[in-house]
Amino acid sequence: MRSASSAYGSNVPAAASVRVPRMREARNRMPSLTRCTTSRWPIAHRWPYQTGQPDTRTDIMTRGVIRRTISCLGLCVVATFLGGGQVLAQTADAAMSRIKANGEVVIGYRQSSIPFSYLDSSQKPVGYTIDLCMAVVENLKRQLGGKDLKVRFVPVDLTTIIPLLQNRTIDMECGSTVHTVKRAAQVDFSLVTMAAADQLLVKSDSKVQQIEDLNGQALAVIAGSTNAALAQSLNNQHKLGIRLVFVKDQAEGFLAVSTGRAQAYMTDNVILHGLQKRASDPSQFRVVGRDLSYLPYGIVLAPNNSSLGSVVDATLSGMYSSGAAKALYTKWFVPIGMPLGNDTEQIFRVQTFPN
Repeated sequence: MRSASSAYGSNVPAAASVRVPRMREARNRMPSLTRCTTSRWPIAHRWPYQTGQPDTRTDIMTRGVIRRTISCLGLCVVATFLGGGQVLAQTADAAMSRIKANGEVVIGYRQSSIPFSYLDSSQKPVGYTIDLCMAVVENLKRQLGGKDLKVRFVPVDLTTIIPLLQNRTIDMECGSTVHTVKRAAQVDFSLVTMAAADQLLVKSDSKVQQIEDLNGQALAVIAGSTNAALAQSLNNQHKLGIRLVFVKDQAEGFLAVSTGRAQAYMTDNVILHGLQKRASDPSQFRVVGRDLSYLPYGIVLAPNNSSLGSVVDATLSGMYSSGAAKALYTKWFVPIGMPLGNDTEQIFRVQTFPN
């Protein structure tokens, strides 16, 4: 258990002064927005094979994807204000009331999702998303009149995130969870915190350059992940003959390649670069292949907790406008060889809302 750092206090506005539209509220009032949301995901299954062009690892979003993001965000803002900004009073304050009563924020974290959320050498949760969530805690303290809040961390993985949110074991998940339509039907997501794309990690002496080169070989993917779903789809659609090896988490995926259990590991490219950087000998591994998808991350909350969700989104929007988010990006991503690019700056820019 540790107290929230106050390092972020000057970078974000008080949540009470900002009303950022919640994505679930907008979707409930305007069902047609589903078409906007779902239109992003099929792109993962078709555009790589249409272009055949490799992307640099910093250009993880195409211009078309950026336009989709802007359109969806704009429609959600309009829908929320047209709907009158009403909140379900009977459920909106459940998480906030619990936090105030307990004097504690319970954060779910990933143990090996470098550099988003992982355990450092002292077994303390650290990472880009962890830092974002610590800024949220600082804003929560102001929202609750300066109340001191403890932070308790609970390890989670893809199989436990949603159940632990729904049964109120954790208040939010601060890791590397991709916002998908299926997950959004069960939990709420914050504004987009970062975006990545599927690529492959292989040994440096491997001849694999693209996913098609794995014909007849083993590919490790995390069971139940968007990465696994995409790998299965591409394997079936293009008859690649790949044998999928299902692993529990990022650490096991990396181990599968390093031990020869699989010839490649497919997951978010940002995480792959982080795993490579922290390897005992980074030169033994390479990240290869074109970008196969668009993967937007967000902080995950239990559904219908609009009060907490508004604080989260107000904090993020404030950090995007103040430059605090850029500073965190530089802190966590530049060391793994991913300098800040125009695409990431655009993610921050389009989610900066006025007070």
